[in-house]
Formats: sequence, structure tokens, C-alpha cells
Amino acid sequence: MPVTEFANVKVEKRDRIATVTLDRPEAINSLNLTMLLDLEKVLLNIETDEDIDVMILTASGEKGFCAGMDLKDFEQGKIDLALTKRVLDKIEDFTKPTIGAITDGYCVTGGLELALSCDFLVASAKAKFGDTHGRVNVSGGGATVRMPRLVGLMQAKYMIFTCQFYDAEAAKELGLVVEVFPSEQLQIEARRIATEILKQNQKILRRMKQVMNRGWRTDLYAAWCLEEAECLKSMQEILSANFKMEDAVKTTKADLDSGSA
Repeated sequence: MPVTEFANVKVEKRDRIATVTLDRPEAINSLNLTMLLDLEKVLLNIETDEDIDVMILTASGEKGFCAGMDLKDFEQGKIDLALTKRVLDKIEDFTKPTIGAITDGYCVTGGLELALSCDFLVASAKAKFGDTHGRVNVSGGGATVRMPRLVGLMQAKYMIFTCQFYDAEAAKELGLVVEVFPSEQLQIEARRIATEILKQNQKILRRMKQVMNRGWRTDLYAAWCLEEAECLKSMQEILSANFKMEDAVKTTKADLDSGSA
């Protein structure tokens, strides 16, 4: 299993899945300039790699997924907000499906913003979530934008105003996380989910992701129109490629018969 190591990030590519690991455990994987630059390079590499269809974003160490911005860099004025936004937006608009696998410990503030840029999150039962921008500075990575749309405006305000921490199960109830697993099973389960994604039509998934992302940034009617236009365009391409509906039906029937649906 080939692993590429950068200063603060490791990348493993195996079976069409790329696992990107934040690797600065001594600082609870806080985001410094080096890590952000590493992530930018890694994202470009994975997006253009035709042998990769799914990305998992996770972290090393037992203290946390990511504690947010490196406060030493912040105090010294080394934080590059344009770079930070560029990296987080790149993850959100990544053409391929992304899974955030949130490890034991803290996923807070800028670390939570980073996590919420993924398509969805799975978490260790020992993970803790929170937003403490109210103690440091106005958020610049999407906490006031992504979080209200995911959990609702009132819940997001409560979370931000109180700087309260949530365990993994509470985060799941809020809608921040889709599944919670024992910490020793987290990476296995993240890969299992990625493998399920690989069974689908990747071209269609990427197109639907783009439609969903563009749709949630506009009003409901415009989103409907966007979906309709993409559906018709995709249908024409599928029919011209002699797509056989029976293949999709067989796969769904097999899932139903096996009880996996």
C-alpha cells in the first residue's frame, strides 16, 4: 500500500480509495501554514488521479482530529484566510465523494469547519465536537454558513454562542455526523462505506454531488431547475451510450434479496 508523506499530511492510495491523514498529533493536528499548503497539493493530486474515486479525510493521534487553527500562527499573524478558504472550498467542491472519519478526541472550531467541508462524517465514539470561535475570533472557514444549513439556524446559534462540546452520539442527533463507531473500527467502517460508494456509477455520483452543492447555494426553485436540466442532459448521454436499465435493476434486486438494502 503506497504511502506518500508530506510535512504534516500522509496519503495512502489503495483500491481506488485515497486516505488523507492529518499528521501533526503533537499539536492536535492544528492547521498551520505548512499543513494547509500540503493539503492543497494533496487535493489537486487526488482529484486528477484517475485511479481514485473516493477520498477519506482522517487524522493521526489520540487527542483529536483537529483543534482548529494553530494559535501560535494566529498570534503571529501567519494565518492565510484566503488559503484556508481555498482548501475548505476545494474539499466541499471536490469532484469525488469525500468522507470525514473523525478520530478520538477533539474536532473543534477550525477543525470542525474542515470536517464539515466533507460530504459527510463518520466518527469515533470517543470524538468530541464543538465551536469556540466565540472565544477567539469571528469564524472564517464556514462555521456561520455550513453549520446552520446542516443542523438548523437555532441549533447552530446555540452551539456557537455557548461554545458547548458534544460527544459523538449527540453530534449524530444534531445531524453533524451520520454514523458513530467504536474507535478501533472507525477506519475499517470508513473504508467499508467508501467501498459501497465505489459500487455505484461514479460519473452519475459526481454529477449529483455537483447538483446538490450548487442547489443548496441557491433558492428552491432554481435548485429544481438545475436538477431537471442535469437530469435531461444525463439521460441523453446515458441513452446514447446504450445504457441497459436491467443492469441497475439486477444490482438493486441483489441488494434486496441479500437484505443489505
